[in-house]
Amino acid sequence: MRVLPLLVAVFASGCVSLTPEGARVAVFQAPLDGTAAQRTMPAGCRIVSSRPPVTMPELDLKGQKDPFRAERNEAGAAGANVLLILSQMTLARRNGECPNASPITDCPGSFGAWYRVEVETYSCSDDALHALSPAPRPSTAPFLIQIN
Repeated sequence: MRVLPLLVAVFASGCVSLTPEGARVAVFQAPLDGTAAQRTMPAGCRIVSSRPPVTMPELDLKGQKDPFRAERNEAGAAGANVLLILSQMTLARRNGECPNASPITDCPGSFGAWYRVEVETYSCSDDALHALSPAPRPSTAPFLIQIN
């Protein structure tokens, strides 16, 4: 019976559309189990909120174009402009027909690996955003990078 709430949550999150405020929120990714240097935001970024870690399947995390639409909308409405997604694999793929080298979207019927995911919301200055992403950011899509 625990699968039903998970499926409802998965399908409900797919129905969230990106608001204009959410579209202004950049998304960055770092390892949850990484060193402080890998997870630290630059000077000019102020933490707005932090959510407790949740468990998330690979299909939800990497199988969607913008899996954090709802969080981007909430961050934008709160005046933040950056989401930092911290993730750590907790359970590897167990499907022998779906090797790790294959994208999870090529594995029908599989949720893939499981991750522990924490979402932090920041308000960053333009200089701090530039330090995070030296390349031009697209205006309509989330910008995912690995913070090193």
